[in-house]
Amino acid sequence: MKSLHFASLFLLFFLISGSNMLAQEFGAVSQAVSRMSNTGHSVQVWEVLPEHTKKGTYEISIQHAVAGTTGSFYLIAWADTNKDGKPDKEIGRSELKTAATAGQWSSWPFSSIYDRIFVGNTWSQNDEKVYYQNGGTLEGYVGLSNKVFYSRTFNGIPNQSTSPRFTNIKVRVVNGVDVFGAIGQQVSRISNTGHSVQVWEVLPENSKRGTYEISIQHAATGESGSFYLIAWADTNNDGKPDKEIGRSDLKKATAAGQWSSWQFNSDYDRIFVGNTWSQNDEKVYYQNGGTLDGYVGLSNKVFYSRTFNGIPNQSTSPRF
Repeated sequence: MKSLHFASLFLLFFLISGSNMLAQEFGAVSQAVSRMSNTGHSVQVWEVLPEHTKKGTYEISIQHAVAGTTGSFYLIAWADTNKDGKPDKEIGRSELKTAATAGQWSSWPFSSIYDRIFVGNTWSQNDEKVYYQNGGTLEGYVGLSNKVFYSRTFNGIPNQSTSPRFTNIKVRVVNGVDVFGAIGQQVSRISNTGHSVQVWEVLPENSKRGTYEISIQHAATGESGSFYLIAWADTNNDGKPDKEIGRSDLKKATAAGQWSSWQFNSDYDRIFVGNTWSQNDEKVYYQNGGTLDGYVGLSNKVFYSRTFNGIPNQSTSPRF
């Protein structure tokens, strides 16, 4: 990789139909696990079977066994990137989910470009209570493996496994998406760019009126790696972004490499997507020059501003 300097690595998903396209549901869709336990795990994920694995957007739902901190968890998604059959890369994590009542479900959407993915949950407390069945079968359990991959350490890699194991988890697939951006090679170098706003143009063949989802990877945890996801439009047809059309809430990572996502709607013919931050010591993924294998659907010219809330009307290329 020809990395000299850097910017945020991101993916863009165009949701082809504007309304919600939640389709097939799988997992524990019939019989439910009734046993509550302290599993001894801190991370646990189950593989999505090949017939349900697609590049696009999913929604995970997991049931809380008890209310409050003891029953709280983060929903997570992992991928097998080295094709050894085990999860090795966390590709998304929700905010902390806490139930007001026992039996409540929490849900979280994430997007994936990977051929082999795993879904589940993680928690930092030592006295957790979750629905967990050790052995046996679960009637109507489909679409997920019954082998759990786990780690006994919070933020650990779930590379140990055992089976059969079950929890009350359901997964939905959101169909009809075009995925583009940095979908092949990834930017690896981390930098302070000197920008406070940066956006890339969505190329004409991918620019449609409708709903998009931006996903950008955090290079660092906490404040220094935090950002807002943004969308801009060119309203005067001069080829430059001149109007901000959307901004997410502030996104912060609890682990380096975590992804944050945000959806927005556009009625404009020419749009730009990226991120912005107010801190001066930001750390982002940013490549200055060269090429990036598998980079499609976005221009390699970055439009930027060195001022937070400024208009990104300066540009340079190639940047990734």
